[in-house]
Amino acid sequence: MTYLITGCTLLNDLVYADGSTAEGYLGGAIYTVNGIKPFCDDLLFVTTAGPDFDDYFGDYYRRNKLSTEGVQFVLPKTQHNILEYQADGRWHEYSKFGEAFEKEWGPKALIQASYVIQHSNDATRGIYFESGVRESVWNGLAGIRKAAPNAKIMWEIPTLDIDKPDLKKEVGELIEKVDIYSLNLPESKTYFGTDSEERSIEAIIDLGKPCFFRVGAKGAYMIEDGRAWFAPSFDLDKSVDPTGCGNCSTGSALYGYCEGLHPLRSVILANLAASLNAMQYGPYPLFTDELRARILETAETEFARLRQEQ
Repeated sequence: MTYLITGCTLLNDLVYADGSTAEGYLGGAIYTVNGIKPFCDDLLFVTTAGPDFDDYFGDYYRRNKLSTEGVQFVLPKTQHNILEYQADGRWHEYSKFGEAFEKEWGPKALIQASYVIQHSNDATRGIYFESGVRESVWNGLAGIRKAAPNAKIMWEIPTLDIDKPDLKKEVGELIEKVDIYSLNLPESKTYFGTDSEERSIEAIIDLGKPCFFRVGAKGAYMIEDGRAWFAPSFDLDKSVDPTGCGNCSTGSALYGYCEGLHPLRSVILANLAASLNAMQYGPYPLFTDELRARILETAETEFARLRQEQ
């Protein structure tokens, strides 16, 4: 496959900062799939699930012509998490099945290097990871690089890793090993010790590694080669639920980076994909050729407008 997206498959019960709730929606790195699917069909979601996977995800996969070849059926049932938002947009999650289930089966749900390698080859251009810095998949990074020698690797750094000071050195070392990384504004302030968006941008530029930098409803930046390219969000008035927009936009940014697109064009595509993702609870329901054509036309118009301004 040209693009491999790795990560968890789960159902989400959402608890918002104002106390409102939404239950039983598709979640996990399927949102990252939604960041690439508007622009490319040659992708595979490498994930773990239980035998009930088709009950929840089957219709969605069939509607959008997604392959299940990347699904590893290693769990007794598909994960179901409760995701609680904080006022600043941060969140934490825990298993609806309880601590005992999470303790026994959580480690078995993690992505293994072998899952990725079996679907990698010379044609693979991009691989997305959301794995924690101490997960075993990174021990197989050299093997993944060998199996997919032409692929760029994107790491969306987990908030849990950012929030642990004792992991900062390891996070920094892994950033050096991947090709591009992604984090959001609150995470950047924690990791770099900054107090503003501008200071975080300076820190990211100083680090010297390409970064897709998300700044919430405002929009996002693609930062590379010493410059930050910003594009604002789309259709905020149509937003229903922002869950997964970070994953989604990061997937688009990986696509743009691997395709060699102008950084500004990449971030525009990312924001357009995120706007689709936010229009409903759960991932966008159906991707069509007509939708792709409309998105690309909008992207071209926005690119021309922003290039004149920047």
